[in-house]
Amino acid sequence: MIAASWIQFMIHDWIDHLEDTQQIEELRAPEEVASQCPLKSFKFYKSKETPTGFYEIKTGYLNRRTPWWDGSAIYGSDVEILKKVRTFKDGKLKLSENGLLEQDENGKIISGDVRNTWAGLLSLQALFVQEHNLVCDALKKEYPELEDEELYRHARLVTSAVIAKVHTIDWTVELLKTDTLLAAMRANWYGLLGKKFKDTFGHVGGAILGGLVGMKKPENHGVPYSLTEEFVSVYRMHQLLPDKLQLRNIDTTCGPNKSLPLTNEIPMGDLIGGKGEESLSRIGFTKQMVSMGHQACGALELWNYPIWMRDLIAQDVDGTDRPGHVDLPALEIYRDRERSVARYMNFVEGCCKFPSLNGKT
Repeated sequence: MIAASWIQFMIHDWIDHLEDTQQIEELRAPEEVASQCPLKSFKFYKSKETPTGFYEIKTGYLNRRTPWWDGSAIYGSDVEILKKVRTFKDGKLKLSENGLLEQDENGKIISGDVRNTWAGLLSLQALFVQEHNLVCDALKKEYPELEDEELYRHARLVTSAVIAKVHTIDWTVELLKTDTLLAAMRANWYGLLGKKFKDTFGHVGGAILGGLVGMKKPENHGVPYSLTEEFVSVYRMHQLLPDKLQLRNIDTTCGPNKSLPLTNEIPMGDLIGGKGEESLSRIGFTKQMVSMGHQACGALELWNYPIWMRDLIAQDVDGTDRPGHVDLPALEIYRDRERSVARYMNFVEGCCKFPSLNGKT
């Protein structure tokens, strides 16, 4: 379950399309299937279109988050949030004594991104705030002359690099588990010369020999870096989420199967949004993390989408609940169509130049 929480932690660092609050769309279930749908209809904002200035693709969509690994899920993507999460003492970020994220005077979580959260995501945000603060302590001990701003900036760089490394050569490899991907992701990080060579001699050559990490400047061929709409689509991995979280007894020893005893189960509906914040406060940081570590996430396959996500409370960017619920899988399909993401067989045909078989896919 930590893996399922991790990818949402990354998405809250990378992507959030700006909405057009002047355009409200409504989806209605067809009469013949309406009785099978938790919501017969629901309303939502359309994505906000913006001119691209490109002759072939006239319009695109703005990203509210910074689409690179800068740790914005804990630091924020704008100046206001960047200031709000800091203590301005020894470079550190705000953190409660219980190891969880602090709340402001309105009871809102203080973190880089607070929209559409759940207990697993909040735990990882708290974990890396702890990591940032520990890096600050280590830097201050080694370099006592560093002031608050320098400590903050160095610790942020270190913590963001750790996050990027975990995702590249740990999370991705463990999720897909193929030898080809393992070799590819390690080549991304260390280059074809490998880890031992890079650890000994540093970055040598370009991205192929020395890897992407340590290059003096990016090789983007004049194109500003961003993430594609196809990337957004494939990183929707809600099948990883279960129906219930299994809480473990952390005050005892592991049994013969190396698993801690199960104490109780909590429905996922009690772990999202404001209810999730309250539940996490009762559970505690350590018990939440250990319990997620003992529970397998769901399989990434068809017909395994969580039913509870078909009647879900959506939130504004400040974490405030919206009055209307949404059917998330239906909304995801709409978003792909809205943003002109190619359907699967169209993508395959365009990529591999395979012809249609009598027009059938």
